[in-house]
Amino acid sequence: ILICMALGWTTRSAGAQNSPDDAACQPPAPPQGDRTLPSSLTLASSTERGEPLEFTLHFRAPQGRPLQNLVVYVYHTDASGQYRRAQGATGCFRFHGVLHGWARPDSTGRVLVRSIRPGPYPGSSEPAHVHIVVQFPGQQGFYINDLLFDDDPRLTPAIRAAQTMAGGPGVVRATKDPRGVWQAARVVTLQPPGTR
Repeated sequence: ILICMALGWTTRSAGAQNSPDDAACQPPAPPQGDRTLPSSLTLASSTERGEPLEFTLHFRAPQGRPLQNLVVYVYHTDASGQYRRAQGATGCFRFHGVLHGWARPDSTGRVLVRSIRPGPYPGSSEPAHVHIVVQFPGQQGFYINDLLFDDDPRLTPAIRAAQTMAGGPGVVRATKDPRGVWQAARVVTLQPPGTR
C-alpha cells in the first residue's frame, strides 16, 4: 500500500513518497512551530477505541550522547487498521489519519508517545506498526525502522531480518502495566549530519 509519508520543518519540507493520488504530497510544518514542540505527545483521545499504549523513543548518537536537536513525526492506524481521515483533511493527512503528531526530544533524548496499539492493515499480512520520521535541522526528513511489536503473530523472521533502515531495529517488547496500559521503549541510534 503506497501511503504519502513526509515531514515538514518550518518552511522546508522533506521529500515525500508518492501516494496513489497525490504525487506532490507535502504535509505542513508542525502547527505550533518546530522550536516549541513538546517532548511528549498524545495521539489518541480518551474516547479512541483500542488498547492504550505508551512508548518511549530514546534518541542517541553512536557514542551514546543524547540527541535533542531534531523533530520526530509519528503516525499510525487506528485499532481497526485504518488511517481514519479527519473531516476536511488535506495533503498527507488524507493518508496519515487522525493519529499523528510531532515532538522534539528532551535534554535526555527522550520522546514519550501516548496512543493506542495500532491495528494491522485489513486483509494484509503486514504486522501492526508505528511510522516514525526524523528530521535534523536543514535536512530532509527520513524514515527509521517502523516500531513493531514482538508479540504480533505477523512478525515473521523475514520481517525481523528486513529491519535495515536507519535507527536500528524497531521491534519492541510491549508489556501491560498495572493500569492495563501497554508499555514499550526503543533506543534509536542516529548519526547527526556533519558529525563522525
